[in-house]
Amino acid sequence: MNADNLGRLDKIFREVLSLPGDVDLDRVHQESDPDTDEGGWDSLGHVTLMAALEGEFGITLDTSEMLELTSYPAIRKFLEEKGL
Repeated sequence: MNADNLGRLDKIFREVLSLPGDVDLDRVHQESDPDTDEGGWDSLGHVTLMAALEGEFGITLDTSEMLELTSYPAIRKFLEEKGL
């Protein structure tokens, strides 16, 4: 993933999940405790995050993809496999 797209992905995560700049995004996943530095990610946050990814990267995610994309590393890998 090129640096520009990685920056776009990081920005989406930080904005949608309200994460501070010092959070290690590789540790952020859907089961994160909302009271920890890794942030929280509930079902509404997941839908919002998926919509933001679709809009930012011009992709369409099907339901099975959305169900698998439950961590920052998984989403980064998915986008890399899409050539983004």
